[in-house]
Amino acid sequence: MIETRPYRPGDGAAFETLYHGYLKHYQLGPPDGAETAQLTGLLDQGRHMSCLIAYDGERPVGFATWALTFPAGRGTALFMKELFVDPQARGQGVGRHLMAGLAGIAEAEGCVRFDWQTDGDNAGAQAFYDAIGAPHCDKRSFRVPAEALAAFRAGLTRPSDHRS
Repeated sequence: MIETRPYRPGDGAAFETLYHGYLKHYQLGPPDGAETAQLTGLLDQGRHMSCLIAYDGERPVGFATWALTFPAGRGTALFMKELFVDPQARGQGVGRHLMAGLAGIAEAEGCVRFDWQTDGDNAGAQAFYDAIGAPHCDKRSFRVPAEALAAFRAGLTRPSDHRS
């Protein structure tokens, strides 16, 4: 039976197992100990992000990371950053349980909406969201990778363009 619950201190090993599976699934390279320690440290402290973990018995089978954001029109939104289900557990309702858990948190927090994004080429995720009846909205995403942040910031502080 699938159960979801909020991450709590002591869940680091379960999260790390899933996070390593996430990195492998998306071909992002091997896990970095410092990065994993930083993430579990932030989760342990309840800083900047929160996480739901799905279990099948004692086995962690999925996670969803999220944060409350504002403004969202006239209130707060729950923004899901990542939803990951262990490939061996797909098709067993894990994603649905995680999404239901997040929707419940959004309701409990009085959020005016529940937002998330998926990569344009992630057909599997898009098919899942379509299957659960998630409405689409047109938004455009922007991303500056870490190695480009300094140049991006420097470009913003040049006096040559004051349009915004």
